[in-house]
Amino acid sequence: MYKRAQYQIITERLKESRHFLQVVLGPRQVGKTTVIKQVVNDLMF
Repeated sequence: MYKRAQYQIITERLKESRHFLQVVLGPRQVGKTTVIKQVVNDLMF
């Protein structure tokens, strides 16, 4: 499965010891939901 460039950034930030809210912004149809689903799927398993 193709991993977007932002995937690595988001996973690194979520694994940090300080837990900040991560906000994903961008125009329509660029894959925001897709990258979040990939991150959640990989972090849960």
